[in-house]
Amino acid sequence: MNPLSRNAIIGYLAATFAAGAVAGVFGARAFAAKPAPPRPPRESGTMSDRILKRWTTDFHLNPEQVSKISPILKSADTEISAIHQETEGRMKASFERMHRQVLPLLDEEQKRLLEEHIKKMERRGAERRRGSGATNGAPHGAAHAPASAPGSAGR
Repeated sequence: MNPLSRNAIIGYLAATFAAGAVAGVFGARAFAAKPAPPRPPRESGTMSDRILKRWTTDFHLNPEQVSKISPILKSADTEISAIHQETEGRMKASFERMHRQVLPLLDEEQKRLLEEHIKKMERRGAERRRGSGATNGAPHGAAHAPASAPGSAGR
């Protein structure tokens, strides 16, 4: 391969890369991701009640089917709630461990900012729990909140 063709190949590759970068920039601006529309509020009641209501309508269940399916759904609801609570507890413990490990590495101002962030996350979790219609008492979003004040660990 002679040097001219090697230089031509390098030039073509560089031009292709540059064209892709320009197209990517303009494409990202022209087709920017739009935020997802807000979800409709969740129906109240337990998961099994919501599923049974939907299935009764969607699958045209008769009363005998409803009476046989209902206990199955309630059992699954209990099992899923237990899994959810276990997972939430594990997540919360992981966040608490992370906060304890990070705190010694922060200066006083950063610790204060972390404490504010944790309080904000606690408020958001509480708001989500109040607005979610959840009846199983699982703390949605509480995984960010440590059990103890973050300022007390690692000082």
